[in-house]
Amino acid sequence: MKVLDDFDFTPRRIEANEELDAVAWAENNGWVVRKIQYVGRRSCPDRLFAGYGQLFLIEMKKPKTSTKKGELSEGQRVEFERFAAVGVTVHVFYSAAETIEFLKSRMV
Repeated sequence: MKVLDDFDFTPRRIEANEELDAVAWAENNGWVVRKIQYVGRRSCPDRLFAGYGQLFLIEMKKPKTSTKKGELSEGQRVEFERFAAVGVTVHVFYSAAETIEFLKSRMV
């Protein structure tokens, strides 16, 4: 069977891959990571990272490409503003590398 000339073999990186890469790195470097979700509500940040005397709420979005990027839903935007109103930042990252660099900068 011949492969069509227009078939694209480019590997795809999806949000879940990026998130799991960041989680694996964090857990191997002293962080406790938990997937979180609300009961009866939407728009919860993806993960809680705890370590080095700190807690972080992190939302992972689809990696940026030249034509698209993962964006917060309206519900997420409103929910993250609620957190901000009480002094809590929900950090949004588009790649495992960004997440890892952030976590490295908080390891004291």
